[in-house]
Amino acid sequence: MNCVGAPLVLMEKQTLSVRYANANAAILFGRGLEGFGGCSVEELVGHEATRMLGQIWSVAPVGVPGEPFLIRAQVQGQERILMVQVTKVAVEGEILRLFTFLDAPPQGSVTLAGWQENVISLLNWLPFGFEISGTDDQIQFANSTFKALFGYTQDEISNIEDWWRLAYPDPDYREFARTQWYESIAAARAENREMTPFDLDVATASGETRTIQFRHRTIGNFNVNMYIDVTRERSYARELKVLADTDPLTGAMNRRRFFEEADRIHAECQKSGASATFLMLDIDHFKTINDRYGHGVGDAVLVEFTRRCRDVLRPEDRFGRMGGEEFAVVLCRPDDASVHVIAERLRQVVGSEPFIIDTDTLKVTVSVGGAICEGTESVGSAISRADNGLYDAKKSGRDRVILR
Repeated sequence: MNCVGAPLVLMEKQTLSVRYANANAAILFGRGLEGFGGCSVEELVGHEATRMLGQIWSVAPVGVPGEPFLIRAQVQGQERILMVQVTKVAVEGEILRLFTFLDAPPQGSVTLAGWQENVISLLNWLPFGFEISGTDDQIQFANSTFKALFGYTQDEISNIEDWWRLAYPDPDYREFARTQWYESIAAARAENREMTPFDLDVATASGETRTIQFRHRTIGNFNVNMYIDVTRERSYARELKVLADTDPLTGAMNRRRFFEEADRIHAECQKSGASATFLMLDIDHFKTINDRYGHGVGDAVLVEFTRRCRDVLRPEDRFGRMGGEEFAVVLCRPDDASVHVIAERLRQVVGSEPFIIDTDTLKVTVSVGGAICEGTESVGSAISRADNGLYDAKKSGRDRVILR
């Protein structure tokens, strides 16, 4: 280090305290070589310059100097504009940071340093994570919001592979995220445009998962990346969708959402050669329950009825409330026998055990009508036939299944 003409200071990787300095650094900072032992970088260049150094990641590969930048430093009580480069070096297997300090060229350096400070202050003010990296994706600069958003330090993300490992701990999702990132960037670069934004779920240093919208643009030899936290907005959107699709009392699909799913399942069944089946369910004598016990008990019966029916159905089946005490099911079953089995199970799970509502014990039964959608028959036609089956079940004495 003493053979190098520039001031060099070797720093601990994490604490940025001095391990060693060369003779030219001793001259620059006005202290003997023995006076560097364990001192902090702030003692050498002042608080504001240290803050600036903390913003510059410069995580180039070991032995490769990072991009030079200017700092306005307080050196021996005087303000000086210094040009700094940071290089990671390995000393006996330990990674340290080597700072090279040079007086900036005088012409325009003060103005340039002022502009740099203003730009960094502006970037730190931005309400989203902002990052500049090389074309190899090694971070050169990250604003304060980036650090607050993800919580990872320079030492934890010393290379791009650290980012993939920490931010996406699940290997399958990591591969998905990596593919999405590089394919989107490649498409944007090919057309010289901004990358089409997309969302990914990112694990932060605190263990929290945040939904981040990624935006990217390649400018010259640098990648400019923006990270926008949309966790709250996406959560609200999901909640609104649930509210829009769900019956607020029972949690079953509402009528609109049920018919959307019925159309989708019907189309999928037609493609695969299977048959979509529709069941219509109506709670027997429900008006009597409301009249005798009150609408509060009637609502509790509807909730318990929904729970029992869902317990019988498979996850891929769809269960919806059509209105009042009438419900519907759409499922894929291969033949009349299997359809009759599931319809009977629904009837039995409702009527086999009484409903215990507060202090009341109620005998509840259900009538079921069903129809298998054949060939090119429409959803509306099949549901109409299932409705006719339900009408026949009611007319024949209730608490029974009739398929049409």
